[in-house]
Amino acid sequence: MADPRGSAAVVLSVLVLIAGCSSTTARSSATPQRVTGAAAPAAPDGQQPDAGGRAEPSAPTANGALYAAQTYVRLWARPTMNQRAWYATVRRWVTPAYAQLLADTDPSNVPAHGVTGPPRPVTSTAAVVVADVPTDAGPIRVTVINTGGRWLVSSAGPAAVP
Repeated sequence: MADPRGSAAVVLSVLVLIAGCSSTTARSSATPQRVTGAAAPAAPDGQQPDAGGRAEPSAPTANGALYAAQTYVRLWARPTMNQRAWYATVRRWVTPAYAQLLADTDPSNVPAHGVTGPPRPVTSTAAVVVADVPTDAGPIRVTVINTGGRWLVSSAGPAAVP
């Protein structure tokens, strides 16, 4: 008959091993980072800066997020539209909280008249994508979040131009 203390030690060792593996897996999947070198510090948002100091996406950019960003800016950049119609179209592409901020926006104050190119991803995770959308009034930085499978704009504003 096997020694019960020896069997307990084996079971305990296996449990410790499993617990160690699962906590390492959870930690690494919660904060995806691309290693660019031993001295490359992570940016505050968990992104790794590239050689130019800009953050690089830590996850592949979702095409749906870029589509939402570009569509929102295309609909937003219509300063000749009446406020009611303008708001009705943009609010379908934004979070409820951002929609409240846009409710009193006068479209005639929107400086852009149109999108001039494709969106450029700035950072991306599975839940949040930040992209710059070029317009005739300069790039607009748009933050898009995944809300249960649907990408919605949570904020937008002028992008810093280097």
